Amino acid sequence: MRDEIAEVVRYRYLLQMLVRRELKVRYKNSALGFLWSIVPPLLQVFVYTFVISGVLGARVPHYSAYLLCGIIPWTFFSTALLDSSQSLIDNYGLIKKFYLPREAIPLACVISNLIHFLLGWVVYFIAFMLVARLKKDGGIPLLPSLIWFPVLTMMEVLLVTGLSLWVSALNVFYDDVKFVIQTLFGLLFFLMPIIYPSDVVRVMRVMRLHPWLFKLYMLNPVAAIIDAYRKIILEPISPSHFNHIYAQDNSLVPSAPIDWFNLFITFLLCLLAAYTGYRYFNSRKWQFVERP
Repeated sequence: MRDEIAEVVRYRYLLQMLVRRELKVRYKNSALGFLWSIVPPLLQVFVYTFVISGVLGARVPHYSAYLLCGIIPWTFFSTALLDSSQSLIDNYGLIKKFYLPREAIPLACVISNLIHFLLGWVVYFIAFMLVARLKKDGGIPLLPSLIWFPVLTMMEVLLVTGLSLWVSALNVFYDDVKFVIQTLFGLLFFLMPIIYPSDVVRVMRVMRLHPWLFKLYMLNPVAAIIDAYRKIILEPISPSHFNHIYAQDNSLVPSAPIDWFNLFITFLLCLLAAYTGYRYFNSRKWQFVERP
């Protein structure tokens, strides 16, 4: 693997060009340009805030801030994988005509989405500061644990890179991959703690009766990373705000702190995804031109 990584480093200028192309092509004829990376998540926040607070009657303080904190990492994960899954097919003519490190193509998708991901967080924190200045109570305080933000970002990048290499290589030989991913993402959005905190799942009756189920649930690296982002940036939120049945003796059920051991396991899983993804991609990349 050292030789393959060294080759990508030698072709870093090509990788830069592919990233620039990805950034330009996405919003080529768009009047709003980069804003389309921010507008859809903001619209999602507006709709889900209306549904959760207005229709279902949940009284969640500062819900939009908690929701966007989950949507930003989820959008990076899902969009990068969807883009990567089609990247080799879309550049099939380039692969057949010219020599280049094949992994540079899905990596360009990951890096371009990473740029949008980081810009999304910039907008998020700027909005934080604006709200803090406008509100008399200072808005939502940011926590000292925010120093772990770069570590979580590195973990998600490793996970996304590894899975992107997996799906991009598999989709060359099996057209079903992109359909499986699209269907799976539609389901996972509601199964993972994106529009609700993980503590809502933790206090469910089945989880309280079988605590190992919740531990298994949190072994999902995406769920663990989203939960960690929310807990290092924002004050914990009680699951009782989402449903009054979670209240005990008219008091709020406390939010659980970050499970650092589980987060360490998540880090190992992200490393494993990156390693196996790169290894599998390199074991199949010279067969791409033989695609029927």
